[in-house]
Amino acid sequence: MEPSGSWAPPPAGVAVPWARIEASLRLPQRWPDPFRLAGRVAESPRRAAVAVLLRGTALGAEEVVLVQRGATAPHHPGELAFPGGMCEPWDRDLPATARRELMEELGVSEGLWEMGCFPDGVAKARTRFTPVFLRWEEPAPRFVLSSEIQDVLRLPLAPLLEAPWTLQRLELRGAVVHVPRLELEPVPLWGATALVLKSWLDVLSSVRNPPGADTLDGARAPLPTKADP
Repeated sequence: MEPSGSWAPPPAGVAVPWARIEASLRLPQRWPDPFRLAGRVAESPRRAAVAVLLRGTALGAEEVVLVQRGATAPHHPGELAFPGGMCEPWDRDLPATARRELMEELGVSEGLWEMGCFPDGVAKARTRFTPVFLRWEEPAPRFVLSSEIQDVLRLPLAPLLEAPWTLQRLELRGAVVHVPRLELEPVPLWGATALVLKSWLDVLSSVRNPPGADTLDGARAPLPTKADP
C-alpha cells in the first residue's frame, strides 16, 4: 500500500485507562512466542532496550513520546524512534537500560512507573531490543535533549488507534517484509519503531475496558505481525 498524505494528530482527547494498558501488556503472554514479535534472529548478540513513555494523568495515558534523532546521530539519523539504546554492563536489567537511556536522551528520570514489557523487536535485523513501558503522570513535561536528539514528538494515544497506518514493503538481507508506516510531519514513522507501536496498538484495541475493571477479548486478540525490519 502506498503512503498517502501526512496525518495531522488531533488533540489527545479521552485518556486510555491504565488498567487497559496493563491488560494489553499481559495479553502477549498467550502468544506462541511471548518474547518476540517475529522470528528474525538478530545479527548481534548484544541486547538493547527502549522506553515506551506514556504520559497522562491518574485517569490514564494521553500520549506516547517519541524522539527524532539528529542528522549526526550514530544510529538511525533523522528517524523517529523510542528513546533507547544498548545495554551496558552496569545496567541491572533491561528496564534499567530503558530508564538510563530515557534520562540521557530526554532528561526524564522522576515519577516513572514500570508497567511491563512488550515482546522484543529487531532493529534492521541487527539488534534485538525490548520495549519497556513506563507510566508518567507529569502535568507539565519538560525535556532536556541530548546532542543526538533533534526533537520530541508527543503523539495522542487514543487517536493513534484510528490513525491511517499503511504497510511499507522493504527488502532486508534478501528477504521481503511488510512493516507498518504512518505518514507524519516532518518525517514518517516506520521500521522497527512503527512495528512495535502498531503491534501494541492492535493488542490494545482488543482489550475491553468496563467501568472499574479490565477484561480481555480473546476472540479478537491479534497475533504479532510476522515482519521485523
